[in-house]
Amino acid sequence: MTFLGALRGILFLLVFLRVVSMFGQAKSPDPAGVMFYNVENLFNPKHNEGKNDLEFTPDGDRRWNRFRQIKKENNICRVILYAGRWIPPVLIGLCEVEDRKVLESLVFNTGLQHLDYSIVHFDSPDKRGIDAALLYRSNRFLVLEAEPHQVIFEEDNRPTRDILYVKGVLDGRDTLHIMVNHWPSRWGGEMATSNKRMVASSVLKNLCDTILNQNPTAAIIAMGDFNDGPEDESLRNLKSCLENIALNSDGDVPGTIKYRHEWDCFDQILVSENLLPGAGKLALKEEKMKIISAPFLLEDDPVYPGKMLNRTYRGFEYQGGFSDHLPVYVELVRPPVP
Repeated sequence: MTFLGALRGILFLLVFLRVVSMFGQAKSPDPAGVMFYNVENLFNPKHNEGKNDLEFTPDGDRRWNRFRQIKKENNICRVILYAGRWIPPVLIGLCEVEDRKVLESLVFNTGLQHLDYSIVHFDSPDKRGIDAALLYRSNRFLVLEAEPHQVIFEEDNRPTRDILYVKGVLDGRDTLHIMVNHWPSRWGGEMATSNKRMVASSVLKNLCDTILNQNPTAAIIAMGDFNDGPEDESLRNLKSCLENIALNSDGDVPGTIKYRHEWDCFDQILVSENLLPGAGKLALKEEKMKIISAPFLLEDDPVYPGKMLNRTYRGFEYQGGFSDHLPVYVELVRPPVP
């Protein structure tokens, strides 16, 4: 073999080894988006026996019909795709959904249909029939367990939504404990209803404490419409097991819900300490929770300063908008596999 031939052989081998090395190096997996959205009364037009849902039927006060349901589902799809930009969220907590039928219609009859979303849902004892649910991309998240946890009051109080618990594995590597919440509203007054939210808080805290007692490094995500803000007693009650995440509004909107001139952040994503940013493990990309405030989710407020939410109804007048809440969003990332 000539010297030139030998040199060419060595160069080829070096290039080959470099290519093998490049393809052999582990790449960081796509971020895992986690989203929560109170979708404001996603009902189907058919009356569900035993539920107080007649308002959302074709002959009810809202004149709810299949056309309006489809429009609302496509609106929700638009929000989900906007939140994840190029990478749709892996986990989506939803509340104010009536039943599995509307969830199946959302997943299979909109632009979500090719994204491998599956559903976790249980009927709750709520009198209106509205529940919490989890959508997850089954190509990235494997559900191991799922069950509802009841929030039980004294006998003279109407029942409320369960806390949905889901345990699963993300990307074949990381076990996550997910809780989707929709705590009792402030209807009747903040102080008069605060004890109900404390009951819900205690149920969530007991669930988290049980998990952390078994595994102190467990990765927990609790998301929901808590109907309280981060500084209220019900959320402060969780500080021993869950961390609040600083807000990072996607625009100039300081909260997720507006009443008259005042914004509040009732929709939140809380995490266990193990998911705070740190080296060498699955964690939040940054210790901030983004409020998704896309322009199409808002409109000019004709009465109070600034913007207001582009809702499905304003009073009983159909608007064809999105929701009376804005969604919240975080991303989980992990370092490359060595």
